[in-house]
Amino acid sequence: MPNYSRILLRSPQLILLQPGGPGGSGVAQVLQSGRNLQTIADSDEDPRSDFDEASPDLPKYFDIIGFDPRGINNTTPGFTCFPSTFAKRNWDLQAEADGMLGSSESSFMRNWQRSKALVDGCSEAISTSVNGEEAIGEHVNTSPVARDMIEIIERHAQWREKQGKAAQKAYDLQNGRDKSQSIATRTRWNKGNEKLLYWGRSYGTVLGATFAAMYPDRVARVVLDGVVDLDNYYLTTGPSVLVDSDAILDRFTLYCDTAGPEGCPFYTPGGPGAIKKAYRGLLSSIYEESLAVPASPTRGPEVITWTDVNVITRIAMYQPLLAFPLFARLLADIKQGNGSAFADFKQRNRQPSCPSDECLLAGPFSRECTVPGENDNYATAAILCTDAEKLGNIDKEGFKRYWSDLKAGSETLGDYWAHLRLNCVGWKAKAKWRFTGAFYLLLIRNVTTSH
Repeated sequence: MPNYSRILLRSPQLILLQPGGPGGSGVAQVLQSGRNLQTIADSDEDPRSDFDEASPDLPKYFDIIGFDPRGINNTTPGFTCFPSTFAKRNWDLQAEADGMLGSSESSFMRNWQRSKALVDGCSEAISTSVNGEEAIGEHVNTSPVARDMIEIIERHAQWREKQGKAAQKAYDLQNGRDKSQSIATRTRWNKGNEKLLYWGRSYGTVLGATFAAMYPDRVARVVLDGVVDLDNYYLTTGPSVLVDSDAILDRFTLYCDTAGPEGCPFYTPGGPGAIKKAYRGLLSSIYEESLAVPASPTRGPEVITWTDVNVITRIAMYQPLLAFPLFARLLADIKQGNGSAFADFKQRNRQPSCPSDECLLAGPFSRECTVPGENDNYATAAILCTDAEKLGNIDKEGFKRYWSDLKAGSETLGDYWAHLRLNCVGWKAKAKWRFTGAFYLLLIRNVTTSH
């Protein structure tokens, strides 16, 4: 049987992952999907096979590491916009009750005021020094995280070299001294010159492209999956990100029609056009009158609103392969006047707000008081609004025009997407260090790239 250290060193290279957001946790991604990602990246050869470790043509395996950018999930110091979990839950439930932009004639006023109350306090809080430490709001933007990635790959390489030396020693004891010291050579730490293998999705493509612009000579391979336009992200210029969102809804109606009543609960006779008309009719109906859902043995009473339908639409448009079946089932549920499945879904996504004894002792900013993912929306705002300084420089009338343009470009996601900018209006936090060069440096600078 191969030595355990030899099996370990079948994966001397590192793939670094970032799932997006901003606000997404790479740690959570690996915990949830790490085995699938490993299967995609690794050789099909069984790593337990007894290969000749001195061979230069060994199958390739990878260490896959997901990390949390600054201010997200497991990182410290953490930040919160609220003095306690209870205060945050109160705020979230009030926002849910008020409804999103477009949910009523007063929705703009309510959301504008809510945003002002949140942003003024939150951005001020994370811009303020605590106990003599630098303010976290100065360091949650993308550029420092790109530099953090270099540190991660360097530390991994340091560990790799240590393991490689141990494995080389074990190999030499078992097989006689390898004159070329192939294992130690293959796993050597190239101090200050380790290359990045990276796979980023959505906002992760912003991070990957920013890294490539800042450190082009440190890139081995980068996969940008679900690309965000950098000019749009950083400078708020360029084409709308919603340009194809309505086309995704069109695909839903097509697939629902193809699947028929047996495969799609929201099927409506008459083709894709009839299904889309039914969707619009449902939205119009629930805008006029929300759907009351009585309590069940497992949950309390609930009211399904126009905002709720738009939230599930956003989920389905963003992850259609995963969410189209759920989308069809929940739409069919409320179309039939039932709403119980939708109520189950809605309440399942809420977290309790009762702090534990450990939380009360450690304080609201502690790990003991942090529910994974509960700060995602606020981390998104902190990173996005700090990265894109111009995003918050807009008055009421300017925002109304922006919102109107989004709705004209996408009936499906225009209202929802406007909230991203609304959450930045008046943002105070400023990055201490940001990359200000061109994002296409490879075209204008004499850089020797790896490939």
